[in-house]
Amino acid sequence: MQIAPDIQRVAQNLSYGQHKQECPECQGTRSKNTKDKPLSINVDSKGVQYHCHHCDTEGGWMHDNRLPRMEPMPRTQKPITIPNETKNTSAYNYLKGRKIAEEVIEEHTILGTYRFNGKVVPAVGFKYKDGDTVNSVKWRSADDDKRFSQENVCEDFFNLDSYVNGNDVLICEGEVDALAWMSCELPEGLTVLSIPNGAPAKVKDGSFDPKHDNKFRYIWRAKKQLESAKRIILNTDADTAGKALEDEIIRRIGRSKVWTIDLSGYKDASEALSERGTDYLEGQLEYAEMLPTVGLHDASVYQDAIQNLYENGEMRGASTGIPSLDKLMQVPLGMLTVVTGVPSSGKSDLIDQVCLNLAKEKGWKTVYCSFEKPPELHIAQLSQKLIDKPFFTGPTSRMSEEEKDHSVNWVNDHFIFMDHRREGPNTIDKILEVASAAVMRMGCRCLVIDPYNYLELDQTNRETDNISSMLTKVQQWAKSHEAHVFFIAHPTKIHQDRRSKSKVVVTGHDIAGSFAWFAKADIGLTVWRHPTDEEPPEAHVWKVRWNWIGKHGHTSLHFDKTTTRWQDLSPELDDYDWDVFSTLD
Repeated sequence: MQIAPDIQRVAQNLSYGQHKQECPECQGTRSKNTKDKPLSINVDSKGVQYHCHHCDTEGGWMHDNRLPRMEPMPRTQKPITIPNETKNTSAYNYLKGRKIAEEVIEEHTILGTYRFNGKVVPAVGFKYKDGDTVNSVKWRSADDDKRFSQENVCEDFFNLDSYVNGNDVLICEGEVDALAWMSCELPEGLTVLSIPNGAPAKVKDGSFDPKHDNKFRYIWRAKKQLESAKRIILNTDADTAGKALEDEIIRRIGRSKVWTIDLSGYKDASEALSERGTDYLEGQLEYAEMLPTVGLHDASVYQDAIQNLYENGEMRGASTGIPSLDKLMQVPLGMLTVVTGVPSSGKSDLIDQVCLNLAKEKGWKTVYCSFEKPPELHIAQLSQKLIDKPFFTGPTSRMSEEEKDHSVNWVNDHFIFMDHRREGPNTIDKILEVASAAVMRMGCRCLVIDPYNYLELDQTNRETDNISSMLTKVQQWAKSHEAHVFFIAHPTKIHQDRRSKSKVVVTGHDIAGSFAWFAKADIGLTVWRHPTDEEPPEAHVWKVRWNWIGKHGHTSLHFDKTTTRWQDLSPELDDYDWDVFSTLD
């Protein structure tokens, strides 16, 4: 969530409580004659949260450090009145023509009329309920125009109120598809859900605007139900958007208990039911396949990946934003980079730079577990990297108030922080649990753990066993959530060359406690500073698991002590676009 400056100025003059205001973000796009005030602002002792019911702008900040809250502000919804009219024949025929069962129509829909763009037409209303209370209705025109509208905001899975703790879940892409599955004879203990807002056009590579991440809020709101489910079955549409939706849902909830259904030859469950009937759908449910995580699989499982390799060559990770470093390593999803270096070498700073570059170029969000750096200082350092001006007063000109506001807002859109001053997680299990919530709620694609030395370990086991088990959990988490993990660890062994007496560059073999640091890293990176500081700092890649993600070697880099920005040593090598203001709308 971002902090809108105009809304911030409105909110700072308000007393505690809930307020309705005109929205500065969309005021110019609405009718000049309307007296409606769509912006809800909630002010309490902790901070501020806001949401516009017209343009869907939302955000918030804490009073102490202006960090956005994880939980959205509850919406103020108007009561829904169910019409007492007889069934609209056109709306009824629309569903019956798709072979939806009579009892399903009766329980889950309203058959009436609705006004779309000033025109009243027959329509089906899908009831979003909390028990017996209808909270919102999603209307669909009962014709080929396929027009949609909402009466109150549909912010949860359709039919979520029917979920019983411990049930299996079947998630499909639209309400009509959900009704199609409900018309079948389903196994006991299976609840059918539908997402409320359809598939985004593009999500798989993270290039969608992170400001629109609230489109996946329904996943976070159903966190308890999804965690309770023994099995989660996905049946999205058989098109590009549907596949992208499936990928993003899997990444957010993890792969461990996800199954998929392939309705070969049919776009969705509604089409399959219309043409083949309930027997076909019921049979396809029995053929649901678990996602391949472990075990043996034949080549057919990897058909899409093989075709991609054939057409595009070897897979590559995302760019670090530093061209010379890209020649040695990239940032592939589902993998672990172990980062080391002697104290004060700049290893945390360099990873900050890489994550910032990923945010700028790919829209990726990062969740930080940083034990040594409080969030407000971390935000300040990221901001000065972004703006290339110091945050604090010093010998050079610092960033302006406007630049500070722009950069902090941008950081808030792309970075989430675990605050250990507020009883933050200190075991690997708890860190991964919180990080999973960040993936589910905020769509994070990177996790930074910095440094290992602060983690609490099981004192009944040997340190080597603890480290090996910990790194295995981290690897599994990265694969399950298709995220990249940067794990920073200090070395305990700092060797000297026998002849020159100079310090030797440390590697994964020199990290505290276990050879597992070297063995289980997909990428190994050392940040190295020469003892005299007369030579530029270096990045050394000492391990790559596969040659398509990098190679052994090192490169010299430029580090600006004033702004803490890292980039290529030679300006002619650095073609990175540092103009951030174009992205700060």
